[in-house]
Amino acid sequence: MLDGSLMRDVLEHHGNDIVEQQRIQLLEGKGSDGEDLRPYYTEDIKPRGYFRTRESAQRYAAWKETLSYPYSVKRNSDAPNLYVTGVFHSEIGVEFGAEAVGIVPDTAYATRIMNKYGRNSFGLSLDKWGVIFDEKGAKDELIEKMRQMIWQ
Repeated sequence: MLDGSLMRDVLEHHGNDIVEQQRIQLLEGKGSDGEDLRPYYTEDIKPRGYFRTRESAQRYAAWKETLSYPYSVKRNSDAPNLYVTGVFHSEIGVEFGAEAVGIVPDTAYATRIMNKYGRNSFGLSLDKWGVIFDEKGAKDELIEKMRQMIWQ
């Protein structure tokens, strides 16, 4: 009988790949649903937001376009990528549960950021899972494990 532990065993071998794809997805300014992270910089205005004015948010977004990033990606310049120096990106990890895989914060700082953008924003979109299974080999590993179980 096949169960979730088979999938978890395969994915545990790809923990680093999962975190890498999460970082790339964040640099693209995308959430787990494949949509832009919100609030946009120009929506994140005080009194509850971060920026004092829409203009200051626009200047910040323009400045972010001048930074160097560890991966070359395209994104909506108004969508946050949660990267300035890479601290937040380095403070996320992956957790394997009995029936789920989750991106988790490793520090209080990362927890605050994840809470602001909503925990549902974190996790891989379908295209990033495709990278894990198709390009990183998880699909072949899963098929091989299933073959072994069936023909034992």
